[in-house]
Amino acid sequence: MKHILKYLFAFIILFSSVDLFAQDTVKTKELTKAELRIQRKQQRLEQKQQRKLLAQELEKMNHENAVVGIDSQLFVLEAIQAYDRYGNVENVNSTINFVKIVDDRAIFQLGFEGLVGYNGVGGITMEGKISDYQVEKLENGRVTVKFNAMGPAMMVSMSFSLDGAGNYANVKVKAQTENIELNFRGVIKHMNQSRIYEGMKVF
Repeated sequence: MKHILKYLFAFIILFSSVDLFAQDTVKTKELTKAELRIQRKQQRLEQKQQRKLLAQELEKMNHENAVVGIDSQLFVLEAIQAYDRYGNVENVNSTINFVKIVDDRAIFQLGFEGLVGYNGVGGITMEGKISDYQVEKLENGRVTVKFNAMGPAMMVSMSFSLDGAGNYANVKVKAQTENIELNFRGVIKHMNQSRIYEGMKVF
């Protein structure tokens, strides 16, 4: 009887130990899962921060390249939107809608896909000689460019405004002889980085 009680007692102790061990293991597993969740969350935060830093570096590089293009008068504003003074906006193809500055020459092109137009890309392409080229750099990083351009079919004033970060900018093209104004919104790129298609000019 004593032996039976002894074995029974030992069995109870063993069973209790196994049960406690199992509970401890489950607790450890739960703790590990919690730690993994925290770790994954931390990794996501770090990756997000890295992407943010990379985006900031890219914006800085694009901005600097745009400023270099402006200073050297070798840049293109590739338009993604065209709008008038009344706020009417049209999304446009940046390959055929642009303002290009090459030394003392300014080329303005407006084009619409699916049309022929005067320039072969559904719009008009004009070129003129630049005069009174002025660049102003503000403390907030913004850069403004103003000049006049005159050619056989072009007598306009142009004013660019480069955002304080990145290379997005606006340009206002205003006719000097008529009450006509067109605005582009797009990105400024150095001439070496731009990919545009130039149509036939109006002479």
